[in-house]
Amino acid sequence: MNQTLRQFGLVLLAIVLTIGVLFAFYPRFILIVLTLLELISILLSIYILLKKTAVTSVKIAWVLTLYCVPFVGLFLYLFFGRSKLKSNAVQRKEQEELVQYVQTLHQVKVDPLNNLQMKNERLSAKAVTGGNQFEVLTDGEETFEMIFSALNDAHDHIHLFYFIIKEDEVADQLRKILIRKASEGVQVRFAVDGLGSLKLSDSYLDSLKAAGIEVAVFNPIRSFYHISRVNWRNHRKVIVIDGKIGFAGGLNVGNEYLGITPKFSHWRDTHLKITGPLVNQLQETFLYDWLYMKNTSGSASQFMSETYFSDAAVGSDEGQVVYGGPYDSERVVRDVLFNMIDSAKEKISIASPYFVPDDELLALLRRAARNGIQVEIIIPGKGDRKLSYYGNDYYIESLLSAGIHVYKYDDTAFIHCKVMIVDDQIATIGSTNFDIRSFDINHEISVILYSGQAIQTLVTNFNTDRSNAKQITEHELLQRTTWQRIKAKLSGLFAPLL
Repeated sequence: MNQTLRQFGLVLLAIVLTIGVLFAFYPRFILIVLTLLELISILLSIYILLKKTAVTSVKIAWVLTLYCVPFVGLFLYLFFGRSKLKSNAVQRKEQEELVQYVQTLHQVKVDPLNNLQMKNERLSAKAVTGGNQFEVLTDGEETFEMIFSALNDAHDHIHLFYFIIKEDEVADQLRKILIRKASEGVQVRFAVDGLGSLKLSDSYLDSLKAAGIEVAVFNPIRSFYHISRVNWRNHRKVIVIDGKIGFAGGLNVGNEYLGITPKFSHWRDTHLKITGPLVNQLQETFLYDWLYMKNTSGSASQFMSETYFSDAAVGSDEGQVVYGGPYDSERVVRDVLFNMIDSAKEKISIASPYFVPDDELLALLRRAARNGIQVEIIIPGKGDRKLSYYGNDYYIESLLSAGIHVYKYDDTAFIHCKVMIVDDQIATIGSTNFDIRSFDINHEISVILYSGQAIQTLVTNFNTDRSNAKQITEHELLQRTTWQRIKAKLSGLFAPLL
């Protein structure tokens, strides 16, 4: 996969050199080309404004980019601007057969459903399932210890998908475990996102394949031609072991998730371990992506077996797995989270590393606060990406003016968890950030917890995180320098494109 980066660099260098030569020897020709590109940019900006499906803030960001830097903006839009992805006929058929099979499985149904559960079932077409046990994992050390232990105990199969796997000590430990389990006869299916894990070496993947592990890459970027796929990211992090144990949440694989990084003193994240019937929905999520990546007729039939699914109740916790992406006509994950916000009676607590809301989310949170509901949001005090970090700041003034409490986490550390708690009674953990990319472009997953001790653990963790954060006041906003204000406003305009 590193070869792709070299190809991209070489193509980019060739383009720059060609433009330089043409400008040196044929300056008039270059002026004609630049004029033509500017005209195309103008026409493209009109098309973007007329698009019905695009989020307003995204439209504005693209139009500004096209007008301010026409050549660069046109290049970026052609490769990164498209936000819809469709499965082909074979993929859709296999995915639909899988979903229909999972719906026929026995489930520990919750009866009667409350109003929110009924709404979320209708929106997502995923049943609220009882008989589970949820366990919250609050940092990298606890998460990897639990995951590696479960992998070591696998008997039948391991299904693993990650957005990012960084080739370091943690990734090497994971690789060794998977190779050993494959040698013991365990079926191992390993998948990563084509962009998030672009730097993962061919030798790493080849070592897995040599051990008999099935390897797949979601929308691989194998050449400069495939760069148009870069906007369609699969941001999910899912592990299913023997159809009985599942993991999902915010952590990818790498040393930085253990806090081993010179940039941050600590990496604060949240993951979830699931046992019980709800693992079936997590299994469906992995296999849905796997069938897309394999793109082979008849590939779903091998998974329609009790081997991959279990209905054994292990506890009393109730939950639901919702997933979605640009292949959906509706934004399922976003709408389920919106239902949760709209159901709040007393309090909404959100922790997110990237808080770049669309107009609807911003209006929904502001309305909740103005209705007297306590809304608290924790964002990073130090960012891992400057544009996203300053983009968070863009919305603070609007949040504070509605009475929302905004906290910035420890400015030597990084908070990466994606958690929302409503009335201290329901919660969500997953890969979904509270930003436009997660809601509209990425493939995401969120686990909704409707009952169980895990929710109280999340409440405790949120209160601890808030105590390690600094509340932002309107007075502090007034003390910002002119340059800080400019950075926040510019980042807020362009952050929706990330």
